[in-house]
Amino acid sequence: MTTELTDPSAADQPGPPPDITVVVPTRNREVLVKRLLDRLDAIDDELVYELIVIDEQSTDGTSEMLASWRPRRMRLRVIRHDPPKGLSAARNAGLAAATAPYIAWIDDDDLTSPDRLRRQLELLRAGGTRWSCAAKVDIDDQLRVIGHARCPSLDGFVERLLSFNVLPAAAQGLLVETALAREIGGFDEGLDAAEDWDFCIRCALVGLPAMLDEPLVGYRTGVPSMSTNTAKMDRTIAAVFAKHAAERARRGVEPSWVEVHRSLLTADAMNSRRDGIRRAIRVVRAKPSPKTIAKCLAVLALPERDAARSRRVRIEQVPADWVRAARAWLGPELPASPT
Repeated sequence: MTTELTDPSAADQPGPPPDITVVVPTRNREVLVKRLLDRLDAIDDELVYELIVIDEQSTDGTSEMLASWRPRRMRLRVIRHDPPKGLSAARNAGLAAATAPYIAWIDDDDLTSPDRLRRQLELLRAGGTRWSCAAKVDIDDQLRVIGHARCPSLDGFVERLLSFNVLPAAAQGLLVETALAREIGGFDEGLDAAEDWDFCIRCALVGLPAMLDEPLVGYRTGVPSMSTNTAKMDRTIAAVFAKHAAERARRGVEPSWVEVHRSLLTADAMNSRRDGIRRAIRVVRAKPSPKTIAKCLAVLALPERDAARSRRVRIEQVPADWVRAARAWLGPELPASPT
């Protein structure tokens, strides 16, 4: 069952129509989503925002918090799913309910700089493109910068996106014309991972994005889990490759399975030696060379050490000016304010 629980004070608020709809799916993350909502409500610019929270049958106090939260300037709407329908369906529910001409999605554990949406909107309003993507920094639970991903070049962008997900921040870094998001059918609810990659491929087949290559999204991550579900990633990535096979063939593009297998090798090796060996065989088959074999053997021998080295390298590779810029808006992780 889908139920909309609209804050009466937001519904009665007079004024101009919203410029941007921000959709926040959440489930059982009362503290994190409250911190995100407080940050969004503190955005200080001339735009009008509609905030739609999709509550996926939370049982931890999230629903009560949303019922009592009174935003300073955001126009809040709450939609509850009972039972939960999944991330893609939650994002699509926000898309269906949106009334602004532009839409953004932010997961409940991620953060966005206070000027990102305004700056992306300026790019889109300048004309020539219907969607935009911003770059990201990876952050831990203490909001320390532990990695980054930059926006790719637009040269050969569609071909590279069809081959591998080259976008830095996935759905969290997007600002899209609401009409475009609806035109392409929203997020594929048949995918339980990689759905944002598929969404961006379909956007890109309509037109190129505007890129904002600055650290404006904080993507919360942590130590890779011992139980990383690499089988699900294999299945969903294969589904995306199959979905766009005709377009790849038309453009003469091959799926970059070697990048997929490389990205999952350490996680599989940490899960079990058997999983690691199977993944290593896939890597070598995708790109046979002595260097590839040596790398795979090193990971299989000491996967924990390889994971630690990878984390260290990711931190060292973040440009100093990006760290400073991100810290300027991330600030400390403050306790959620009272409702």
